[in-house]
Amino acid sequence: MILKKTVFSIVSTSLIAASLLELPIAAVAEIPTVTYTSGKYQLKSPDWSKINWSSLDPLTEPGYLNVSPEIAAKLGYNPSRSWSAGQNIDSVVMLGDVDEAFAQSEFTLDDIFSRGVSQNSPTTLKDFGLIKWQNIGSLVKAIPNLKNINVDRIKPIQDLLRSKGIFTGATLGEILYSYPQASKLSLSQLDLSKYPLSSIPRLTKTKINKFLNWQQSFINQVPGLNKVPFDKMPQPINSGLDVVGIASVVLGKSERGDSRARENYFVSGKVTRANKTVVVACGVGQECPYLELGDVAGTQGNLYGKRWASGSSQQVDGGFGILQRVNGGKEPTGRLVYGSGFKVVLTGVNESTGTANFGLFFRICMNFFLGGKSCTPYFIGPVPWVPVRENDLVILGRG
Repeated sequence: MILKKTVFSIVSTSLIAASLLELPIAAVAEIPTVTYTSGKYQLKSPDWSKINWSSLDPLTEPGYLNVSPEIAAKLGYNPSRSWSAGQNIDSVVMLGDVDEAFAQSEFTLDDIFSRGVSQNSPTTLKDFGLIKWQNIGSLVKAIPNLKNINVDRIKPIQDLLRSKGIFTGATLGEILYSYPQASKLSLSQLDLSKYPLSSIPRLTKTKINKFLNWQQSFINQVPGLNKVPFDKMPQPINSGLDVVGIASVVLGKSERGDSRARENYFVSGKVTRANKTVVVACGVGQECPYLELGDVAGTQGNLYGKRWASGSSQQVDGGFGILQRVNGGKEPTGRLVYGSGFKVVLTGVNESTGTANFGLFFRICMNFFLGGKSCTPYFIGPVPWVPVRENDLVILGRG
């Protein structure tokens, strides 16, 4: 269709299993959109040039992830966390969770600042959250040139070494040669708020993924990252506009799964290890609110009569690897409309207003040295998203 622009022991819980809130339109009124038209139809598409991590609406449900010390030891860091309703998603999602989707670890701080992200106040080492778990050795590994610089020009390291009675009138490489144990000294022993980012040469020119355990840094712990628009990421977000359908009619909780309406009737489902949406039909006799789709090509179109089931009623299998057991291995049915960064879920329908409400759900991912990548189901959410009214267009993406 042609659109015309007119403007081991892992325990977790999340309260999504049986009672997703229906998200009111007012909750998502501020999401920037661009309006497209195709004949008599209209589509409000997210304006990704104006949407960033900090602009997403807060979570509406609490939850937590607890990882055993054995698993954390194998991983090298502890990804355990908890979150509450009303918390911003940039303080819940870690860099490692979404690096496959957005490649944010390829950024340097200079890259982030060059994307028009203004700093309201001077930025210190404390503001760059991952610094507090670096030691001198990991800094040298991330920024090899530090070895060639006189320590008197690296104020934080100079102060750290002097606090241990180590002479600093030499290059860092020379000092580490004479005092190899100094490489284990942690920067967490310093008051990091006293030092500007410039106090460590080339820090702002070093890729985030060069630092020790960068994966456990929350999005909001990287200065300016939560302000970078999603279309300015190293791997920009997918617009999803390659597949668009018509929101024909919304049908509520009186609907039930039908033995005659199996997988080929649905567009919503589970997400595979390969980040593909596999459609799943509603269970026979089970509650099944849904959005019924039309196709701009008419009754012969591939989307005509298809159903997007509500995640408030249908839970499907999700996740893979060791983290698959989180949340009982379940996630709300939905689609990867914009890529693997989050899953779009129909969170409720209102037949009286002809409205379908949506939410975004996130997951936790990590890479084990030998075990490969593992992800939880998409169970962190919902973050309220752009609603759709009957006879408007709805973005499906290739999923």
